[in-house]
Amino acid sequence: MRWFTALAFALLALAAPRDASAWFDASAGEVVVPRLGSDPETVGITRTAGSDAAQIVWRNSISFGTPGAGWLRRGVRFPAEGEHFYTWDPVLHVSPNSAWRRWGTDDLVRTVLRVVRGYTRAHPGAPRLGVGDLSRRRGGPFGPKHATHQNGLDADVYYPRRDGRERPPKRAEQIDRPLAQALVDLFVAAGADLIYVGPNTRLTGPPGVVQVLWNHDNHLHVRISAAQN
Repeated sequence: MRWFTALAFALLALAAPRDASAWFDASAGEVVVPRLGSDPETVGITRTAGSDAAQIVWRNSISFGTPGAGWLRRGVRFPAEGEHFYTWDPVLHVSPNSAWRRWGTDDLVRTVLRVVRGYTRAHPGAPRLGVGDLSRRRGGPFGPKHATHQNGLDADVYYPRRDGRERPPKRAEQIDRPLAQALVDLFVAAGADLIYVGPNTRLTGPPGVVQVLWNHDNHLHVRISAAQN
């Protein structure tokens, strides 16, 4: 029976498009077929040879539990960087962010990329947006910096800086407030379930969606609804 299963997966891989490669994902129990560049959300992704930003493996993700006690199945890894965004590791203080910190549901990854694209179109010439942590590959406790981010529905996005530098602001005074407010508005328009902003940012939004929370003066925390999955 084992040889029959292996043969079935091999046949599925052969049936994949010529420009894609398929493999068996033991953690998901399925054949995964990357769709490179065929999804509109990949627009603006840097396609550098050898870079993990060169491909996004889209899969139908499933979020379990709650942001504070959950896990993730068939997660999608957010790219290390793109033409209009960079990623940042808040523990090592380097860019790009570590690969294991960049997993989320396919809906979360699409939402962040959609906002990045809308932001860039509305503000041509603005500095690239900084994207921080999402979740671990299979969700669960994240470790330092987060009590949530456990089920693939949370993402941190850094406020644009007034000086245009590609790194998180250290103080609220360094935030380009008009651009930061535009960023919040775009996530609201994208259907965010919850957005945390810092108490010193003076950023606003619909009550119940945009909420003030300490330790968010250098980034916003966006959460999408599990109902989207």
